[in-house]
Amino acid sequence: MQSRAFDWVVMALLVAIWGSGFAFLKVATQHIDPLWTSAIRTGVATLTLAAAMLLQGQRPPPLRHPAWRTYLFLGAVGMAIPLGFFAFASQRTPSAVVAICNGASPIFTGVLAHMFLAGDRLTVRKTLGIMVGFAGLTTLVAPRLLEGASVEAMALAAALFGSFLYAIANVATRTAPYVTPTVGAFMMCAWAFVTALGLAVAFEPPPAWPIPTPSLVAVLTLGAISTGLSNIGYVFLVQRRGPLFMSMSIYLAPCIATGLGMAALGERPGWPAFVALGLILVGVGLATMTPRRAQPT
Repeated sequence: MQSRAFDWVVMALLVAIWGSGFAFLKVATQHIDPLWTSAIRTGVATLTLAAAMLLQGQRPPPLRHPAWRTYLFLGAVGMAIPLGFFAFASQRTPSAVVAICNGASPIFTGVLAHMFLAGDRLTVRKTLGIMVGFAGLTTLVAPRLLEGASVEAMALAAALFGSFLYAIANVATRTAPYVTPTVGAFMMCAWAFVTALGLAVAFEPPPAWPIPTPSLVAVLTLGAISTGLSNIGYVFLVQRRGPLFMSMSIYLAPCIATGLGMAALGERPGWPAFVALGLILVGVGLATMTPRRAQPT
């Protein structure tokens, strides 16, 4: 069995992939509507994971297997719908701000895991970490929400609701019938693609063709890496360490998102964003660090 140090390597990769994904999402939604962005990226992710299964000599279980029903829920509620909400938010507010809103997911995950998973109870230290992270999130979001029903406030509310749906999926993944991480990621993305494509066809016109190269490259990258390959690590960490540990990577992703937003997109977040990042990092440390056991004399 892999060591716990390997778990941290996987988390670091997820932080880098998901953090950079918000900049790609900002570029993709410049020319592709939110629901079609979700449909295209989940379709590409499904093909990527099918290739990964083929290379690993794996195959999904029969359709009558109960895991298919669980991953139907995970793909629809935990991927397709929140991806649409985050794409909507990315059209209307800076990518770094959307990423920090996504930092609410570990807060929701911690509470839901405490309520529904017997082995993932909140301790005093974890609770303090979640509270500090929530303070950071509030520093960023509250001033905008208090301004009223502006376009940006609606975008922030959409991103926060998407993060709540992510949290539901984090907890539900832990209770899903066991399949390998690659197979689980494939099943989740396949159902997400079916859901997202249905929503896109029903509610939005298809994107104009040809899609400008930057948006096309961005959505393909989101599909293959941020949605496809990264979900192997997602399922792996939830199975090994639980949903709260995995969701802490979402607290760290805004650091990458903020740096890329400033360097590549010319975004200039205000001081609340940097205060929020500092508090979030402290919350990560409190909620994830494992106290050293006293050595016997």
